[in-house]
Amino acid sequence: MKVSKYLLTTLTVSLILAGCSGAGKVEDDINETSGEASEAGGPDEEVVPTQTVKEKLSHMGETDDEILNAVIGQSQDIESYQALLNLEGKLDDARPESLDADVRFREGKEDGPPSLHLKSGGEDRTFSKDGETFYYNGTDWVNISDSAGARSLYQVTYNNAVLSLADIRDHLEKEEDGNTVTYSYDGKSEKVFETFKQLFAENFGNISLSEIDNNLEIEVDSKEHTIKEIDYEAEGETETGPFELTADVEFRSFNSIDDDDIEIPEKVRN
Repeated sequence: MKVSKYLLTTLTVSLILAGCSGAGKVEDDINETSGEASEAGGPDEEVVPTQTVKEKLSHMGETDDEILNAVIGQSQDIESYQALLNLEGKLDDARPESLDADVRFREGKEDGPPSLHLKSGGEDRTFSKDGETFYYNGTDWVNISDSAGARSLYQVTYNNAVLSLADIRDHLEKEEDGNTVTYSYDGKSEKVFETFKQLFAENFGNISLSEIDNNLEIEVDSKEHTIKEIDYEAEGETETGPFELTADVEFRSFNSIDDDDIEIPEKVRN
């Protein structure tokens, strides 16, 4: 199992930011990953479309937490946002892999594909709109529309974050300070690990854990009913050795990104 190669959240984004040497290698990796996903149970089990997550949130029953209920309800009205993402992971004695990204994301019209613009280090790395997807491999812009789309490239979506919060609500402590509510967890829950591995590092692999330690903080704006930031750290032991995962994402600029704010430049197509 090639766990270390697919350590971070979205394999393809990891490859983009690593600046692979050629389009053929990246496309081979994408196809190879798709095959591994099929062997593990099929791509539908690995990647949950955003619309399906929206439907799950819309049908979620009331909890005993009014703020969480408001966050879940408000998520139905969020069509666009900016996400600032930082990830670092390490497995066994391999060199740590890291990802930093500035993402603008907008839901698609009438359940169509979303629009995505991803930058790293101040440089454009990925554009996806109307089913077309282009990434920069460090040398050229490559059209991978037939291999991957925005949903498979980027899984740290706002709706997935809200769903993650809702799924582990019974494990969390809650502290209120003005308009900021902090949900936190510090412990060895495997459910917390699996939830945030799926959010931040879906391609970490089917790790068999002998021990796990999680530390999590989720900041919520109780006035706007939105998640502001998630900070997560995990470390533990697997059958083959130690692993570490640190991740943080900040969500901002809700519903302020218009459809024409994300366009695929002509230079990318040529």
